[in-house]
Amino acid sequence: MLIFAVCNVVMAVLLYQSSTAEPQEEDVAPIAAKDSYSVGILQSDNLPEQDKMTAGVLAALEAEGYKKNVKLEIIKADGNDKKLEAAAKKFARTKKDMIIAVGTDSAKEAAKVTKSIPVVGVGVMNFKRDKAFADHQNFTGNSDNPPVLNQISMARRCFSVSKLGILYNPQDQASVLQVEILRDVAERKGLHLYEVAFSPDKLAAPQIDKLVGHVTALYVPEDGDVLAHFDEIVKMMNAAGIPIIGEQAEMVRRGAVLSVSPSYYRMGFSGGRIAAKLLKGDLIPADLPIVHQSDPDIVINMKEVNLLNIPLPGDLWQRARKLYLYDGQPARP
Repeated sequence: MLIFAVCNVVMAVLLYQSSTAEPQEEDVAPIAAKDSYSVGILQSDNLPEQDKMTAGVLAALEAEGYKKNVKLEIIKADGNDKKLEAAAKKFARTKKDMIIAVGTDSAKEAAKVTKSIPVVGVGVMNFKRDKAFADHQNFTGNSDNPPVLNQISMARRCFSVSKLGILYNPQDQASVLQVEILRDVAERKGLHLYEVAFSPDKLAAPQIDKLVGHVTALYVPEDGDVLAHFDEIVKMMNAAGIPIIGEQAEMVRRGAVLSVSPSYYRMGFSGGRIAAKLLKGDLIPADLPIVHQSDPDIVINMKEVNLLNIPLPGDLWQRARKLYLYDGQPARP
């Protein structure tokens, strides 16, 4: 009787544990063929770049023949971490056939909730090295690593970057990553890198002025605290005759001389094509390598080029998308 009672207690404990434990996910498998697929698109921020990526994804799915037989649910988290977390959990709970994660934060949230649902990350920073995806066989997509080397290579064909400055907020993780990449580029190219740490709690002008007399060109990363003073940076650099290299194209509109930046629509289209390959049911995400965009845009501000008397090589002139920002006239491609 004692043995029987002990066995009953053990069985009760095991049943309780099994009922309260987290459900175990299945291994990653190719998507099963069906009449209609359920796909969730998770967009972390309501930004023009991410909107363009989502538009590219939708265009690619349609071009690949997945317009009528794919039921899409698109959730924009608008930069709200709780909303992003809830959306990722909803997609996992409802067992979407696939999740398309637009932006780095979306991909990381998807990684937290599933290791079995195929996930296509679009425009993900540091995709291959980020520990958040290290043990996930259900992830593939494309990377949005800043093309720093390409940016510097293009810039040095137009003006001196031998003494290159960077203005960044050391509290911003993405900016710190940019500095690390730029240090590596500077070492490989034999450039002197002059770093100025920017504090949003102090007056901007004295911090910007630290660059004058020390640099021949300035690199500005996509740092919100720095960009809040971008017009002031442009004004002071123009007065000192120092050209600005911007991380992304919007900075060129505001006064940087040039940028080499991804075409976000093409990046989204590439992600949509990857998603279409998975929907065919022959592959799992681990079968498809993470890719980088091979045809970024070269954007040049012709007003700044003329203001600073910068000579453009003929082939660069032909390849670049030129912005003529004279007297308030709209930019022309």
